[in-house]
Amino acid sequence: MTRKTDEVVCPNPECEYYLKEEGKAIIKRGKYKTGHQRYYCKNCGKFFMETVGTAVYRKHLPGPEIRLIYKLFLEKNGIRSIERITGHHRDTVSNLLKGTVKNDKTEEYLVKQIGLTVEECEKLWVFLEKKRSSSRKSA
Repeated sequence: MTRKTDEVVCPNPECEYYLKEEGKAIIKRGKYKTGHQRYYCKNCGKFFMETVGTAVYRKHLPGPEIRLIYKLFLEKNGIRSIERITGHHRDTVSNLLKGTVKNDKTEEYLVKQIGLTVEECEKLWVFLEKKRSSSRKSA
């Protein structure tokens, strides 16, 4: 269920191997307290997380909690309802949902690492777009 080191590329724009497959020297270097894999680029000397470029980057939530929040949102629970069920503050839940933008890396992460299905991801994008469009109209 985890990503292979072969698939990981350096996300540092100053690195000479920025987003390049050939010549890279990336190794695993432990895990963060949230359970996400930590990587190290030997070329530029920078550490980075497997979630770089996804909606959950720099969110201090473990994978099962993120999965639960998305599942509850897909069941049409409100932010405050999700807050009561998960025990996380509504701003945390809201920021996670607001930061979720449809792109290939986010969708791949949600399917492979978090455990959502492709159909659930499609439903999530529809719900998030409806939520964004309704909040724009009210503002």
